[in-house]
Amino acid sequence: MAAHHAHDSEAGSVDLKALSARRPVWRGFVDTTIIPIVNQVRIERRVIMRVSPRPSSISRSMLSELPQQAVPPRLVERPHGKCVDAGDIVGVSDRGSRLMMYMRDRHIISAELEKSCSPRDFYLGFYVERSEDGKLCVDRDRLMSRAGAKCRISHFSRLVAVGGDR
Repeated sequence: MAAHHAHDSEAGSVDLKALSARRPVWRGFVDTTIIPIVNQVRIERRVIMRVSPRPSSISRSMLSELPQQAVPPRLVERPHGKCVDAGDIVGVSDRGSRLMMYMRDRHIISAELEKSCSPRDFYLGFYVERSEDGKLCVDRDRLMSRAGAKCRISHFSRLVAVGGDR
């Protein structure tokens, strides 16, 4: 019988008694009729949104809808809340020290980034992981540029057209 076991191990067979003496065998390999019990299953879903650079037609159409005046309007920043609906962003561009977000409702939101970040890194648009509430919020969500930069937004402002005489 010992010669038989030696022959099996030389031929590549597994000696189950020798293995079980060293460490426990997972019963799923030995007895296929036993179904292993799963204690926990975790399913994760991750959605990444891409915000593209705004087409030049968007800004032209937004400005063309402003009332025509003798003196062209100027845009001033007004306070905005801590969050914007990420799904409402239709385009983005960099303007100096700010990132301009063009919204579906025809508003323009100015986003100031963390001190160590440059809006110029986001001229090709950005990616953002969609949060549970669907919003992009100050000091919470991280923007990822196509060039590899990662930044948070530190402040939002809304751009409002004001008559040129003020």
